[in-house]
Amino acid sequence: MEKKESNYEKVYAQFQDWFVKCPQEDIIKKIGGEFDEKNLSLSFFGERCRISRGTGEITGEGEREIPVTERLTIMHHLRYCKSFAEEGSKMVPFREIREAAVFEKAYERSALEPLKKHFAGRSQELLKAGLELGGIREKYGDVSLTLHAFPKIRLTYIFWDGDEEFPPSANILFQDTIAQWTHPESVPTLAQIGTERLIHVLV
Repeated sequence: MEKKESNYEKVYAQFQDWFVKCPQEDIIKKIGGEFDEKNLSLSFFGERCRISRGTGEITGEGEREIPVTERLTIMHHLRYCKSFAEEGSKMVPFREIREAAVFEKAYERSALEPLKKHFAGRSQELLKAGLELGGIREKYGDVSLTLHAFPKIRLTYIFWDGDEEFPPSANILFQDTIAQWTHPESVPTLAQIGTERLIHVLV
């Protein structure tokens, strides 16, 4: 794990090199963040993250150290957002995002399965967790809510609790244009991070 972490840090360092030379203000305006002379500021699942304009280092609220996977996810959004990106006209299931479909198994394993396991028999806790993260309640399934991963990227979590005949089930909907806003590899990662936030926010 330590070696893998180290490799991720090397990749992140390459993104930092790109970031300090990129048109920072144009990008942050496009994705709905803010900036001053020293930092860019961007909401990430409701947490205000700061990106140093001089180094590309990312910190969370209260100087929280952000895991490298999350830092890379933020950098993917900055680096791969297209100038023509639009927020999209509809929400679709993962399999309909053509660019990301190859990652479907990883998405189910890391985002859907933990969600079903943790909230089985506790659907109201899922709603409570979602509202705690600033989510908006929706009208699908037994419980559903929309989270803003970033200002321009949202995910809708839908949960059906189980009973004696059927196990719990879940789905996540994404904007049909999400691959215009980030790297396709980050789509399942965003779903996973959202699930992790929902599981741990009330702990």
